[in-house]
Amino acid sequence: MLSDFVLRKLEKLFYVLSNKIRIEIIYLLLENGKLTAGELSDKLGIPQNTLSSHLKILYEGSYIDRDKKWRKKYFYIKEKKLKKILQIGTTILFDKWENNWEKIADGKKKIEMIMNNNKEGSKDE
Repeated sequence: MLSDFVLRKLEKLFYVLSNKIRIEIIYLLLENGKLTAGELSDKLGIPQNTLSSHLKILYEGSYIDRDKKWRKKYFYIKEKKLKKILQIGTTILFDKWENNWEKIADGKKKIEMIMNNNKEGSKDE
């Protein structure tokens, strides 16, 4: 049996990943490197106050980080293994649905492109 500590940490990880907007934020940051809150808000089509609550959850969990340049904050992925988690998730869906879902195949392909494009830091993935 896993310890209570490990179970709580896994629960928190899956909570962070259980929200569509947070998954989209992670994907956009993986795809683009660094984005401002305004850029994320525009790409997601959501108000900045909604975005802020999701960024706070990702930031406090140490999954993303931010750099401040002048007046802008640039958000980026801190936990590099998020790429692998998304890859595993799309592979499970792809396999489970026996290649019948074109959108899953497209998502799987996009995640694999991110994985292949970011191999230079692959030690920590």
